[in-house]
Order: sequence, then C-alpha cells, then structure tokens
Amino acid sequence: MKELKEKSCGAVIFRRTPQLEVLVIRQNEGHWCFPKGHVEAGETEEETARREVKEETGLEIRFLSGFREETHYSPKEGVEKDVVWFVAGPTSNDMKRQKEEVAELLWVNMVDAAALITYENDRQLFRKALKFVKELDSGEY
Repeated sequence: MKELKEKSCGAVIFRRTPQLEVLVIRQNEGHWCFPKGHVEAGETEEETARREVKEETGLEIRFLSGFREETHYSPKEGVEKDVVWFVAGPTSNDMKRQKEEVAELLWVNMVDAAALITYENDRQLFRKALKFVKELDSGEY
C-alpha cells in the first residue's frame, strides 16, 4: 500500500497581558494542541497558517519573522503528515472557535500550556517557540 503524504501549516500564538500567554486549542477528539490545517491548492505556507488560525480561532495574526519549524507524524496507518509551524501574535481579540473541529480555546501561561499539550512533538514545538519568543524579547508579541 502506498503511503499518503499530507502537509499542514499552523502557528503557535503568544500574547502579553502583561504575563506571557499562549493559545492552546482542544480538538473535538480531546487532544490539546495549536491551530493548524491542510494546505489548499495555490497557498503559501504562511497563507495556510493564517487561514487555518482564522478558521479555527477567529483570530487575525501577525507572524514573528525568523521562526519556521517542521514536525512529522503519522495520524493513522498509511499516512505521513508534515506540519510547518510559525510563531505569531494576535492582531485581533475576537475569538470564535470552529465548532466542527475545536471544542475549546484557551489563553494559558507557560506552565499550564506545558501541562495541557497532549503530544510530545507538540510539547517540543512549544519549547522551541517559547525559547524563540524569549530570545526575541522585543515586546513584539
């Protein structure tokens, strides 16, 4: 059987209120992660990430330049998935979850985020994104 290859893009979204918070989502299947989705024909990676964040959370975002990370996993037998991730900050505050896919949207502190995130590859991504944001430390997010 031939392996199916999928590609998605998403974003780890940070904000200051004044503490640093990150947006996590609980998928309807129950796992906690970050917003992402499949690339549509003709889209760039950034366009996909921006569209998927808007669809799943209602938020408009601005990317923080210099962060692009890839994760790989198999969501089911015979399927390999690549996900390209960016770091972003919200440019709007109006959150509205996509009921078909998302059960809950939460802004949480770093300790709570680390405890909530379900999968190890997402926890590793979170650690890399947090390190990037802390090193940036320009108040850009």
